[in-house]
Amino acid sequence: MRRLVLVVVLMTACSSVVPGAATVTPSQIAVSPHASPSPIPARSDFLAIVAGAKNTYVSLVASDGTLVAAVPVRQPTFRAHALMSWTSASRTRLYYLDGYEVRFLAPDGTTGLATRIFLDFLNVTEQAGFAVSPDDSRIAVAVFTYKTPSVPGPPIDAVYTGMRLYVEDLNGGAHHVDIFSSTTVAEFPIGWVNGNLIIAVSSARCCPTQQLNPYGAKFYQVVDPATGRTLVAPCTGLPEGYGYEEPAGPVSAGGVLCFAGNNTRFERWDGVTVPGTSTLPEIRDYLAALAPDGGLVAAGGVDVIRIWNGYSDAFCPSAKGWVYGWLDTSHVVYGNANGSTLSVCDLPTEQSTEIAPAGSYLGTLPAAVT
Repeated sequence: MRRLVLVVVLMTACSSVVPGAATVTPSQIAVSPHASPSPIPARSDFLAIVAGAKNTYVSLVASDGTLVAAVPVRQPTFRAHALMSWTSASRTRLYYLDGYEVRFLAPDGTTGLATRIFLDFLNVTEQAGFAVSPDDSRIAVAVFTYKTPSVPGPPIDAVYTGMRLYVEDLNGGAHHVDIFSSTTVAEFPIGWVNGNLIIAVSSARCCPTQQLNPYGAKFYQVVDPATGRTLVAPCTGLPEGYGYEEPAGPVSAGGVLCFAGNNTRFERWDGVTVPGTSTLPEIRDYLAALAPDGGLVAAGGVDVIRIWNGYSDAFCPSAKGWVYGWLDTSHVVYGNANGSTLSVCDLPTEQSTEIAPAGSYLGTLPAAVT
């Protein structure tokens, strides 16, 4: 069992400001015959992981909209937790659950079997989530178990009976270690950082409504993959009486964006809190995401996407809608406010590019957190 939390230490962090769009009058907008063409957005070194409708396929898409690779997926029929991790990226491959096989997709289109997740007695009322280490050597797996009611119904009606969490070698399953089990707690791995596991502490069934983060997590834990001992628990460090915090947005190499009320703060993976808070009132409606270096926050909105550095705003004037994450420190992934289209805003040029007409954004390849 693990539940040892590191002491939070305060320190100051510096960050850069992304320039905002210049204010212009209508007369300035006219384009002369000799005007310079709009700058072309630079292609990111990171690929977007995009799931198709009902998770029937998963693809790798470049920031310029180029489809790099795609593969069909067989989803398990039982999914009581809709946001449980079923994909994971290393530095070189995307891994995904195909039934209960963990398979991989490489940017060159190569696919193959990595390992299998074996369930107790092939119980159809179990659900698995996993995370592969950045070097492709280890895999962490959580298995949730449910009891089907006497009267058959949807997965949301199944009774949760507990979970187990284990870590083993990706190739061959050697060095297997069971690091946590519970009959009440529901948590699953979502990434690795500095050799340790990042765990989403969630609920047994999730999620009928939009969540602040893509895992339905109440908070995260960084744990030792050999023992399960908790090293850091981000977004749990508010003094008593200051309310309840939740992690906002996907996990980032820079750390975690913690949200309480309308106020946000940063916390790094080593437990260090970065000073400075701000009010971002539309986070719950239009979401937000911390940049990979922890220096900026992209906050969604009905009119514009804000790029916030803790003290002032810049904007991505071509974008509005829901912020889902960053490819790198220059590219923000968002869902258009007028539909389900996924697009990327290139901050240096302030231009947007559609990368998928529909689907869900699941992260980056290479992995966003290593």
